[in-house]
Amino acid sequence: MDISRLSETYKEEAHELLGKAEHCLIDLEHAPSDGEIINTIFRSLHTIKGSGSMFGFNRIAGFTHEFENLFDMIRTGAVTVTKDIIDLTLSACDHIRLLLGDETVPQTDTESLSFRLRNIIPASGKDVRLEPAAQHDTNALSTYRITFKPHETIFLRGINLVPIFDELHTFGTVIVSGCPGTMRLADMDPERCYASWTILLTTERSYNDIRTIFVFVEDDSDLAIDLIDSADMNPGDATYKRIGDILVERGDLTDEMLAAMLEGHKLIGEMAVEKGLVAPEAVDAALAEQSVVRSERSKRQNDTARMSIRVKSEKLDSLVNLAGEMVTLTARFNQRVSENGGESDVLVEMLTRLTDELRDTSMAMRMVPVEEMFSGYARLVRDLAKDLGKDIDLVTAGNDTELDKNIIEALKDPLMHIIRNAADHGIETPEARRAVGKDAQGTIRLSAEHAGAHVLITVSDDGGGLDRSRILKKAVERGLVKENAGLSAHEIEQMIFLPGFSTAEKTTSVSGRGVGMDIVKKNVEKLRGTVEIRSEAGKGTMFTLKIPLTLAIVDGLLARIGDDHFVLNISNIDECVDLTEDIVASGHGSEVVHFRGEIIPFVRLRKSFGIGGERPAVERMVVIRIGDRRIGLVVDDVLGKHQTVIKSLGSSFSGIDEVAGATILGDGTVALILDVTMIIQHTIDTADRGGGMAIRNIIGVS
Repeated sequence: MDISRLSETYKEEAHELLGKAEHCLIDLEHAPSDGEIINTIFRSLHTIKGSGSMFGFNRIAGFTHEFENLFDMIRTGAVTVTKDIIDLTLSACDHIRLLLGDETVPQTDTESLSFRLRNIIPASGKDVRLEPAAQHDTNALSTYRITFKPHETIFLRGINLVPIFDELHTFGTVIVSGCPGTMRLADMDPERCYASWTILLTTERSYNDIRTIFVFVEDDSDLAIDLIDSADMNPGDATYKRIGDILVERGDLTDEMLAAMLEGHKLIGEMAVEKGLVAPEAVDAALAEQSVVRSERSKRQNDTARMSIRVKSEKLDSLVNLAGEMVTLTARFNQRVSENGGESDVLVEMLTRLTDELRDTSMAMRMVPVEEMFSGYARLVRDLAKDLGKDIDLVTAGNDTELDKNIIEALKDPLMHIIRNAADHGIETPEARRAVGKDAQGTIRLSAEHAGAHVLITVSDDGGGLDRSRILKKAVERGLVKENAGLSAHEIEQMIFLPGFSTAEKTTSVSGRGVGMDIVKKNVEKLRGTVEIRSEAGKGTMFTLKIPLTLAIVDGLLARIGDDHFVLNISNIDECVDLTEDIVASGHGSEVVHFRGEIIPFVRLRKSFGIGGERPAVERMVVIRIGDRRIGLVVDDVLGKHQTVIKSLGSSFSGIDEVAGATILGDGTVALILDVTMIIQHTIDTADRGGGMAIRNIIGVS
């Protein structure tokens, strides 16, 4: 057995469990009595500990065991959740991450956290000690039927039954069916017990744990604890026994009674009550048992159906590449059939359909919810608020929105920079917020939503908004603009994306070095995305990242310049028009045209790319929308829509920013996929070096 491979799998799963535990700890701070959150944290720690022992991570297992004990006591109410406990557990999560990467971390660091844990427990309100946690499988739920019939004399011994039921409720989900007995009211002795109960308990705890609850009343009662359902007994079937079978198993009916009633046409439970064979309470208990077990089995069945398989990302990438090759090969095959004068038959259509399904399925396999990325920022915001002395709440929305896993990885750092700036520059201190009539707690909202072939990710805050006068002042001081440049609000806001630009008066651990927002813009543009800013003084700022759903496929418009072919992302295109002489004449010799009531600058790609040959008599202009502006890209001809799988150009062409990749057309021709944003930026930079052009003045992009 390859232990090293299993160890790596353990580390991957441990990191996922730590992320889940951290997210739950942040939620627990707002809802300290939420049992489900506490149980989730406990299960995460228990799994890290148990698997750690199995694969030789004994130091991690021993350290995690102490915090597992802590949350076991929190589950039972022996310890109360406090801010100090949450702070310490978050630090423990950080320490476990260090140990996962390097077990040579000083032992004194581990002992220091353990010492803090032991000292923090009494401060929680209970004087308790950390004891070994009960050994039971916290990942599997089992259902028990507990038949509890106290003897009549049990109350004469001064025994109170209420704590037994209270403790059972701490073990899991409980349904109690009581039978008041058949004694006539006139004959009852108030000091005697005539009732009995059937209790259904769905729990993670063991048989012995349940038996312990009844240890003081076993001699004074008839007690039966029967395991009626577990994952081992029934891993996938959602069915369960019929009511009659349950009543026989419980001893309420005999086999003969059941057989006689089966000859009738009524429900077994109804007939048994009518004949006086069982009490209505017994039938109710049987119905409850049937419902509970069927529900638990159905949950396990659904969990099995949703079972996931861990696959290395490299294998998924390889599958997508192979699917892309199939798409290209199918297109070439179709074109070859067409060139030879043949007609597309059923087999060709089937091949095309199956290839498209293969491509879509392989692409869907790389799509993951943004929830995992979003949940990681809760800890970041909490730590930032603590360092900055602010009260900040992170609110997320659209967590189930899916994106290509490669895009999610590429977005983590840009979003982190935006959130850090929102916490540091955007959200005011509690005192400053109260002074202007705001709630002391600031809010950063992180959301995602689909918009066609894109996902819009927004980061907004309810802080003071961008200080445009301060931004302009810093820009003038650095010589970026003249003092009376007369810039628009949009142009001023765009300056925060300049390399090294910062309005902070001093450098802190959070910001002030001018590194961040320029990286944000560059990284987003590498993803073929855009960043937009909206800010209102006193009300806050919103950054909107418009990102394609996937990097591997593009719905494009195929264009031609001379003998060369290019693909433009269709999501950026407003329309295509013939660039006739009268339209060109409306610009009076400059690189702009008057079109549909507005002035649109244009770029001749033939000239920009240095492609020789004669221009056609009538060129085509593809009108592109960048933010709230429209720009024209002039080509020789537009050949139509073309869905393509992107191929990397390799490291030899990595410096060509205007090209996002390449694709192979049906006839084997290579077409370059253009990055429109970088083409416009390159045109502006060229105009600046050349002393200025109309396109620079009209676009107004910094």
